[in-house]
Amino acid sequence: MKASFGKIGLLAILVASLMNNNGEALAESSGMSACEAFGNVKTGVNPSFQHVNCLLTNAALEADIPPEVFKAVATKENGGWKQFDANGNAVTSSDGGIGLMQITNQSNYDQEKLKTDLVYNIEAGIQILDSMYDRTSSDLPKIKDAGRHVIENWYFPVMAYNGIKPVNSPIVKGTGLVNTNAYQERVFAIIEQDSFAGDRELAAFPFHKDDFAYDPSSNQNITFLKKEYVISKDTHDSIYGLKAGDYAVTTDAVNLRIQPGSTILKQLPKQTVLTVTGPFLYGQGTNQYVWYPVRTSDGQAGYIASAYLEKTGAPAISFSDVSMQNRFYTDITALSKRGIISGFPDGSFGPRQIVTRGQAAIMMARAFHLPVSGGDYIEAVKENGMMSGFTDGHFYENDPVTRGQMAILLTNAFDLKETGAITFSDVSSSMKAYDSIKRVVAAEIAFGYGDNTFKPDSDVTREQFSAFLNRALQK
Repeated sequence: MKASFGKIGLLAILVASLMNNNGEALAESSGMSACEAFGNVKTGVNPSFQHVNCLLTNAALEADIPPEVFKAVATKENGGWKQFDANGNAVTSSDGGIGLMQITNQSNYDQEKLKTDLVYNIEAGIQILDSMYDRTSSDLPKIKDAGRHVIENWYFPVMAYNGIKPVNSPIVKGTGLVNTNAYQERVFAIIEQDSFAGDRELAAFPFHKDDFAYDPSSNQNITFLKKEYVISKDTHDSIYGLKAGDYAVTTDAVNLRIQPGSTILKQLPKQTVLTVTGPFLYGQGTNQYVWYPVRTSDGQAGYIASAYLEKTGAPAISFSDVSMQNRFYTDITALSKRGIISGFPDGSFGPRQIVTRGQAAIMMARAFHLPVSGGDYIEAVKENGMMSGFTDGHFYENDPVTRGQMAILLTNAFDLKETGAITFSDVSSSMKAYDSIKRVVAAEIAFGYGDNTFKPDSDVTREQFSAFLNRALQK
């Protein structure tokens, strides 16, 4: 198998292997193991729709194929995503297609296993589609400068999965019009409807009838006279490449939800930039898209359907009161790009304002992508053990963070181990923060002052905390 899209949210170990009749390994993807959370795959019993969604998605990720493409192929072959009929027997078609992926005329695979083993059937479909992509270097066209993650670049491999026969010609030879009945055209229509929820259209190829040579009355393969296309309209990368820390932009007005498909928190306008905070989740029902946990620029956390997201670059940093001359500019910029810190509604950052315990909780929860229920960042860091309240039961979120408290917080959060000798005149071994101060100094996260003091009781400013946290994240 080829390298995956970063193995997003997948286990890293291949746990089993299947063999075709040629002795070629069909590795069960780690995604198959990850899908065990939905239950076991049993012969004669169709898993739930979202279980199959997981199996198809993760098999595609392991093969470095856009899941949008593979799931649409599965839908075209088998609209209900069923491996077995009501009697527990493999679904078969009149032309000999077997199971979910309708494997036809593939004698090098174990025919019985294609019927009884859903995972084997899916992996066979993945391997066949993958081999069709490899053909683009020889007899099939491709998009100039496009790679495997570009959905449109799978147009001809998808065509070849069904066959490069005249019936699948992209252009009707007699009229020069797009052949909307072609297999690959119907698959791409499924992507637009199911993975994009009808929100976007894929880029069209600039086809001309003279690009193809074939006899419409014959069953001989098409000859492709043009081997490379330039697409003027923006193409679409698979959304499944998103990972924690990436940025995504909404393609339409969309609802931010507490959980996938659940209560609406608020509606976000089109072109809202969001920070992805973790791996995607599957929803309910028969939706093929997935759900990404995201955070808005004002710190609101929730979930957005992948159908309405596109990857984008980091938003520009433009705090009105942070210039390049600020000694902490690099730290503030780095954390802002990652969505860990944010400014105030007036566009300022308040670099010399004192950082409060509540603000520190927000920054730490974002930095570690902690699950935040109902926007309660304080509870998130308390549950994680990074911060705690006082003996009177209060957290005092509006109180300042001192340098000593900062040392304890970062030691807890980053599990700092290295220690060294310190001789600050205002730090004694009897202090609660003594050991933590030793650790942050040894890790070169914080330093003392020129007069040999550490000032453990001094309040930390927002720019200083940004510097401490950014240094810790780089360790």
